[in-house]
Amino acid sequence: MKKGLLSALCAMMLTGCLGQNALFDTVQDWNAEATNNKFVNQVISFAFWWIPVYGLSLLGDIVIFNSIEFWTGTNPISQEGAKVAGTTETVTDGLGNEAQLTYHADGSIGVLATSGEVAESYTLIKEGSKVIKVQNGQREVLGSIML
Repeated sequence: MKKGLLSALCAMMLTGCLGQNALFDTVQDWNAEATNNKFVNQVISFAFWWIPVYGLSLLGDIVIFNSIEFWTGTNPISQEGAKVAGTTETVTDGLGNEAQLTYHADGSIGVLATSGEVAESYTLIKEGSKVIKVQNGQREVLGSIML
């Protein structure tokens, strides 16, 4: 009985291990801008690994916050929804241009981009290290992803 309960709890907690890792990212972003001196920021980074601020924040993400994101659909740290199949989000560039992104189960992203009165629809797919734009049956390589 105890073994089964422990297994169920572990399985529940580890379901969200592929989440946003928002706590770790927040700590890392703070470290990158902690001072105006990149050498001091590097010393802080070493200290955060040694103390282990980074390790504990990543563990907290994996065990707690990513699991919450998995079950609720929203990460409690970033307040952003998970980018799972069927979800849609709208992004803007500050110039009035807008794009509605729809995430698909195959990993592609449907885009409806609007600039003023002009709207265009296309799909972005990843093939190997390339990003391909598919519009009206035409394929265009937009660039490569650096790994």
